[in-house]
Amino acid sequence: MALIRLDKVAKFYRSEETVSVGMKNISLTFDLGEFVAVTGESGSGKSTLLNVVSGLDGYEEGELYLFNEETSHYNISDWEKYRSAYIGFVFQNYNIIDSYTVYQNVMLALEVQGFDRKQRKQRALELIEQVGLTSHKNHKASKLSGGQKQRAVIARALAKDCPIIVADEPTGNLDSKSAEQVMKLLHDISENKLVIVVTHDFEQVENYATRKIKMHDGEVTEDRILKQAPEIVVETIPEPKKMSVLNLLRFAVRNLLSTPRKLFFLLFLQIIVISVFTIVYTNQISTLREQGKEQSSTYPMVTETRVLVEKRDGTAFSENEINLIRNNRYVNEVFTEAMNFYNENPLVLAVGTDFYRFGVSGTDSAKRLRAKDIEGRLPVAIDEIVVSDYFGRVELGNVVKINIGEQWYYDDENVVSIGTFTVVGLTKNNNNVVYFSDAYLNQSNSEEMVIDQQRYRQVLDNISHQTFVRIDGNEYHVSRDVNLNQTEDVYFYSYRGDQGSRTITNNASFIFTTYNTNYEEFHYTVNGLTYNHPDSIEDYGQLMITDALRNEIKDHFLNLFEPEYMVLAKKYISVGVDGYFAGNQVVKSLDLDTYRVYYPSNITSGMSEMLVFFFGFFAVIFLTLFGLFLYSIVHAVTKNVMAARKKDFAIYRAIGAHQSTLAQLVVVEQVILSVVGFIITMIILNIVASEVTAISTDMQYMQFTDYLILLLAFMFFGIWLGLRFNKRVFNQSVIETLSQSRGD
Repeated sequence: MALIRLDKVAKFYRSEETVSVGMKNISLTFDLGEFVAVTGESGSGKSTLLNVVSGLDGYEEGELYLFNEETSHYNISDWEKYRSAYIGFVFQNYNIIDSYTVYQNVMLALEVQGFDRKQRKQRALELIEQVGLTSHKNHKASKLSGGQKQRAVIARALAKDCPIIVADEPTGNLDSKSAEQVMKLLHDISENKLVIVVTHDFEQVENYATRKIKMHDGEVTEDRILKQAPEIVVETIPEPKKMSVLNLLRFAVRNLLSTPRKLFFLLFLQIIVISVFTIVYTNQISTLREQGKEQSSTYPMVTETRVLVEKRDGTAFSENEINLIRNNRYVNEVFTEAMNFYNENPLVLAVGTDFYRFGVSGTDSAKRLRAKDIEGRLPVAIDEIVVSDYFGRVELGNVVKINIGEQWYYDDENVVSIGTFTVVGLTKNNNNVVYFSDAYLNQSNSEEMVIDQQRYRQVLDNISHQTFVRIDGNEYHVSRDVNLNQTEDVYFYSYRGDQGSRTITNNASFIFTTYNTNYEEFHYTVNGLTYNHPDSIEDYGQLMITDALRNEIKDHFLNLFEPEYMVLAKKYISVGVDGYFAGNQVVKSLDLDTYRVYYPSNITSGMSEMLVFFFGFFAVIFLTLFGLFLYSIVHAVTKNVMAARKKDFAIYRAIGAHQSTLAQLVVVEQVILSVVGFIITMIILNIVASEVTAISTDMQYMQFTDYLILLLAFMFFGIWLGLRFNKRVFNQSVIETLSQSRGD
C-alpha cells in the first residue's frame, strides 16, 4: 500500500481574467524510504506538485489518496491535521521565524506536534547538534547566514518526526558548500522517511536521489527509478495532536517577547487608550455614585470622608475598641473628640472687617490633605486652618472667624463664634470645607464647650415662645435674640409701651416655662407659683444679661431641657476615610449590634433610584460610544502591525499548527496585552493620583467591581481585535499568504 497516490490530479489557478494550469493529469505514487528529485524548468509545475502533495494547496480534479483513503472531501481543518501529522517543510526562502532563536524555532515544531514536555528540550538540542548549529542555538534566526537558516529549518522539519519531508528548492539561495551540506542532511534523514526535493539543478541531488521525476507544462514527462529504495512497512498511522493550553500560553508569551520593540509599542498604545478611557470612566462613575445623595440635616457638617460611630449602650469607647476601628483597612484615622468637628452646627466663615460671609459645607481633618496639594502649609497650631480657594476672598495669612449659624445671619453683635483662626493653607479642592489641625481636633472638650448659642436657638425653635423673665415685678418674654455670651451690663428695651430703657441687675428673678403646642396656653412661674399667660402682657423686647446671670441661665437651661431635647456630649467618634466607597465599607464592616454608624453625607434621597437609572443609562451609552471611538483608533494603528505577522502565521500553519490553535493564539496574545496593559495603567494612574488631586478625587470611587468591569471591557476589545485579525489572516491558503509576503 502506497503512502501517497495521485490519480489524474489537476490544479488550476484562476484570476479575474484568466485560468492557468498548474498541473494536469498527474498519476504518481510515493512510498517511505524514497528520496525523490522533482526537476523541470520554471513554471513546469514541480512546485505545484509539491504543494498539493504536502497539503499546502488544494486540487480541482482527480484524487489524492493517503494510505489508500480519498482526500478530495478534505476541508481546511482536515488538511491542517494532515500537515500536522505527516509533513515537514524545507523551503527555498527558509520561511523561518526571524524573531525566534534557532532553539525556539525547533521547539515550536515540537510543541505543535505535542511532543512530551519532559523530553522536548533534550530532543531540540539533539536536532540542533545534528545540523551543526549548537554554537548558534541562541542566535536569532535573522542573524544567521543562508546555509545556517536552511539547516535550522531542516532541524525544525525533523523535530516533527513526521513520515514526509518536502523541500522546495532548498539550495536555491546557497553557495555550493552550503548546498552540499543541506543535501547530505536531507539524504541522512531519508532512511525511513519519504523525502521529496524540488530542484532546478539535478546535479546537486543526483548522488542521493533514488528516483527522478521531470515535469514540463504541468505534466510528468519522466518518472525514473535511480536506486532501489528500502522497503519500509508502516506500523502505525500518525495521529495529529492539539497544542495544550499551557503550550499555547507559552507560545503566546514567547511571540510577544520575541519582538520587544513591537511589544513596547503595542503596550504603550494600550496604556494610552486604557488611561484615557479609565479617566473618563471614573469621572462618570463618580458622578453616578453621587446621584441622589443628600446631606443629613442632623449632621450638616460631616463630609464624605468622615463616618460617625457611637456605642448603642451609650458608654464611652475603650482604647481597644478605638484601636479595632483604627485598624480597619478602610479607615485612615479615628478622632475620639468628635464634637470638635461641629458636626451638628451650620458654620459660617467670616472674613475681614466687612465680614464677608461664606457658608461652610463641612469640617474635616487637615491630616487627609497632602502638602503638595495646598498653597502654603498644613496647620499645626490650634488656631490654624486650611480652606479651599473656593471661598475666593480668603487669602493666606487672613485671620478669619468661624461662626455658628446660617450664612444669611448678619446680627454681628449677637453671633456666636467658635474661634478666630489664621489661614495657613489654601487647598485646590473645589469645595467649601474647613480643615482643622490635629491639635484642634484632639483637644479635650467639655459640656461648657458645646453649650452654645446655636443649641439654645435650636431648643427655642422646638418649644417656641415659652421663655420669660421677671424684672421689677413684671414678666417679659425672652426673645431668640438672647446673647448668652454677653459680658457687659445689659439692658431691656420694650418694643411696646413707654417704659424705655432700664438696667437689669444681677438679682433680677427669672424662670423658664413649659409650653403647650396649641399656641394658646403659656405657663410661667414666678416665686414658685405657676400662672397662665396673661393677655395683658404687651412688652416684648430684647434681653441682654451679665456674665454671672448668663451662667445662671445656662444651668437652669440645661436642667430644664437637656434630657428631652438635647444630647450635649455625645460619646461618638469621627472615623476618617478616603471617600464614599471606603465610607460604605466601614459601615458594612462594623458590628451594628454594638455600634450605631452614621454616614451623614451618604443619605439617599427619594429621587435617588430614578436619577441613578437615567444617569446610568446615558453613562453606559456615552462610555460605549467613547470606547468604540478609542477602539477604532487602536484598530487603525495595530492593523498594520498585525498584518506584518501574516507570514509568521503562514509558517505556523505550514509547520502544522491548526487554524483554531492559531486563532486562539492571537486572542490569547491580545488578552495578555490587555491584562498587562491594564495592570501597568492602574499602577501608573494610582501613582499619578497620589500626585494629582483631580485624578485622585475620581479614583477614590473605584471599587473592585469597577476594576473588574474595566478589565473585562479591555479584554473584550482585545479579543475583538484578535478575531478581526483572524478573519483576515485565515482567508487565504498558506501558499497564497507566503507568496504575498514575499511580494511585500
